[in-house]
Amino acid sequence: MHYHLEVILPPVPNVEEALKQILEPFNEQGEDEDGNRNSHAFWDWYVIGGRWAGAKLEATLDQEKLEAFNDELQKRKVTVSGVRAGKPKLQPDSQIPMVDALWNEYFPDSPLKVCPFFAHFNDQYQNSDGFPDIMPLKDVPKELTASHVIIAGPGWKDDGSLEAKYMLQASIWNGVTFVDAKWDGKVQTAIDEHKERLRNAKPEYAAKHVPQDDWLVVTVDYHS
Repeated sequence: MHYHLEVILPPVPNVEEALKQILEPFNEQGEDEDGNRNSHAFWDWYVIGGRWAGAKLEATLDQEKLEAFNDELQKRKVTVSGVRAGKPKLQPDSQIPMVDALWNEYFPDSPLKVCPFFAHFNDQYQNSDGFPDIMPLKDVPKELTASHVIIAGPGWKDDGSLEAKYMLQASIWNGVTFVDAKWDGKVQTAIDEHKERLRNAKPEYAAKHVPQDDWLVVTVDYHS
């Protein structure tokens, strides 16, 4: 299955390389330094954006307008092809200009000029070009939700690498079944909980590990 992950990390020049550092210990095909399979692995493939491309900006949309937009799509009998992964694909392609025009009519102030709900917005097998899937924390909507959140910070080796410091997910596999976590799914809640954990940390430590406005929040589509 595909899951929605948001990774929060300090500003870096190469986001893809930083993600590789952060996520490698959770690779289902990977091993630790002792040659043992990663004990808490949860992914076998991931990509920036993917089926969740545009999720941050979608979280800012007026819900009444969104409902009206979807109603109009139904009235115009917009059709999609069958979907196994990724966003639904408009089929036939000739519907794309009409759908994008409707998007701009209902959401004229959106920085997105292509409707983000369909496959033509983003190729799920190609990394996002950046915004809105890589966004400064200060710009991330408070209502953004995900099924998984990782907050990263400096690694223990102090060599400039990053590693996961705090993680929340909507449900946890206990060896028999999935158990719902006591988390509302909001990215902001995960940040608030992490800050609370570090409330009594030394200022120099907190400065490196508490997310700041210029930290990056990266939307990731991962398969497990």
